[in-house]
Amino acid sequence: MIASTLSQRERLILNCIVDSYVSNAKPVGSRYLSKKYRVGVSPATIRNVMNDLEDRGYLKQPHVSAGRVPTDHGYRLYVDSIMGIPTLSKRERQVIADNLRVASEEEDEIFGTSSRVLSKISSQLAIVLEPRFDQGVFQKMELISMADRKVLVVIMIKSGFVRTVMLELDSDVNSDSLSKSCWFVNERLSGLSIREILDSVEERLSGDSIAHNQVVQTIVNSSRKLFNFKDENYLHFGGMNYLLSNPEFSNREYALKILQLIESKQALLNYLDEISDDKISIRIGKENEDDMFRDYSIVSVRYHRGNVSGTLGVVGPTRMRYARMMSLVDYMGKYLTQILDTQSS
Repeated sequence: MIASTLSQRERLILNCIVDSYVSNAKPVGSRYLSKKYRVGVSPATIRNVMNDLEDRGYLKQPHVSAGRVPTDHGYRLYVDSIMGIPTLSKRERQVIADNLRVASEEEDEIFGTSSRVLSKISSQLAIVLEPRFDQGVFQKMELISMADRKVLVVIMIKSGFVRTVMLELDSDVNSDSLSKSCWFVNERLSGLSIREILDSVEERLSGDSIAHNQVVQTIVNSSRKLFNFKDENYLHFGGMNYLLSNPEFSNREYALKILQLIESKQALLNYLDEISDDKISIRIGKENEDDMFRDYSIVSVRYHRGNVSGTLGVVGPTRMRYARMMSLVDYMGKYLTQILDTQSS
């Protein structure tokens, strides 16, 4: 990126300003830099460098008499070209492992636990979106006759997820008809994604005499109920108390924005759905298209359960320890994938 046009001294001073501002939440002055970081040049030289960095859009001065703070552009340059990525401590890795192993014994608990652990270690707002099972591949369906003209439909997808839905028929059906209907559905739908099935189930379950029996027709008519997995996708939050402890949230308007963001949920869901690969995603301030995110940074990554995926990450002020957040989010994503793969096997 543009970092190649920065001198070594400019890179060093930008790095020091980011480090100081992230730690103290106070604008950084040249004298402070000279004493604290011992960069080997005079405060006057540091001021000249800071002026150049400000002219190029990497720093800004909140007030005339104040020091400088990084801009979104400055943070981006820092993230892409200057910072190093630390490894998590052995203790932090152990905390993650211990909590997720215990939570994995109850599948419903693992995602909520993940958000709580992630928020505690990051001291930011943690978000965990459960796997999007509409991306999953249909494996098979089982039809089990129940009393009073009811059929229990068991849908299995290749990630290991199982969904059960009770359907009511207009009349009794014998076991032979139920068995043939089940074979027909599996033969026509096996190997398709849930999304493909939703888009074309009527067409795919047609063109055969079996397609006209009441079981298959009931499945077609109930397809939105059977194959709509959106209700299975939950967004878990953790650490609102940690986030609000940041100095930025002493500003009431700033605090209200994050509360509105959490209450709406849809904006976060839309954002998380946009993440399409396994690389860590970092969006800083105004890089976010949605106005609701313009004051925040989001570090996120996808995790997997078989052939379906979810997303986890942290949301916080742009004044964020990006290197640490990257290493934490990356480790959490890989470890959660490992736990879920173990469950599926």
